[in-house]
Amino acid sequence: MTKRYQITVNNQHVVEAEAGLSIFDSLRNAGYTMRFSCRNGVCEICKATLIVGSIRQRYPELELQLSEGDEPAQIFACTAVPRSDIRVNIDGLLRPGELRVKKLVCDIAAVEPLSHDVYRVRLHLPVTGRHAIEFHAGQYLEIILPDQRRAAFSIGSAPDFSSDIELHIRRMPEGELSVAIMEHLQNNPSVEIELPKGECYLEAASLKPDTTIILAAASTGFAQIKAIAEHLLANQVKNPIHIYWGARVEADFYLEKLPLQWAHEHTNVHVHLVVSEPGNSPGWGGRSALLPAAVVADFDNFDNVEVFTSGSPAMVYALVDACEAKGLQEDQIHSDVFAYAPRK
Repeated sequence: MTKRYQITVNNQHVVEAEAGLSIFDSLRNAGYTMRFSCRNGVCEICKATLIVGSIRQRYPELELQLSEGDEPAQIFACTAVPRSDIRVNIDGLLRPGELRVKKLVCDIAAVEPLSHDVYRVRLHLPVTGRHAIEFHAGQYLEIILPDQRRAAFSIGSAPDFSSDIELHIRRMPEGELSVAIMEHLQNNPSVEIELPKGECYLEAASLKPDTTIILAAASTGFAQIKAIAEHLLANQVKNPIHIYWGARVEADFYLEKLPLQWAHEHTNVHVHLVVSEPGNSPGWGGRSALLPAAVVADFDNFDNVEVFTSGSPAMVYALVDACEAKGLQEDQIHSDVFAYAPRK
């Protein structure tokens, strides 16, 4: 039986390593990504810090055995082979599925109104950026103003399509940053962005065939679920997809014909538009409810369900509580809210 060792990286990732393989190859086999170039220890790009354990390094030739309390030593992941369980620190290591965050300047291709206060912004990636930038459906970016103020927006387009990136931005006259963002976008040829960011995303290849997908959004949270839905449809996913889009009043919807078109063209797509204040929506003949109540009303249980949700922290946590009362487990629901507004 082949001997195996454990590599603990940055005190949080543990990888099983086969004896005789370099640290670099063991990490790569487990789906991790790190910086490298020459693969022979000369360029030093793949440097790592050995904290504890024994290694033998092919080049520069070196044998090390460190115990707790010893001075850490620099090694090179491409030529260092573990001879015991080891602990190392590696800067810039990316987990499986994690993408490298980058800054770039994009042309502002279009800014068009979608409703009384929501605009669709199209950003055109530079030629070099089109090949260098990757993102998952559901991730977001940050716009960086010249004064270095930042604002985060969901990427409203799937990674499967063109080199343009779509954003849905609500202009809030009472919000100083919101006004500054829109004034920059409407009056300048380009803007600096940083992407990709966020852990709430979906990859079609990772889906099990019996999983039902619920995409639940309030207001401009639709941008995130639009990207996920388009990614799933582009990859011809046949899983049941339930899209819930909640708004305070009917006038707050925009692009609502798009998900209805998806439902018309794909039998596995089901769209639920929900208004929470029907009394302020003259002529509204659709569904009236709070978004969490609408979701739980349609499901007896949440077996084999994955929920992706975008909206205010209050809405997201209300949805969490409502779904968990019917058996949904914590690892079945995904939202960026959990990262930027965790419950106390």
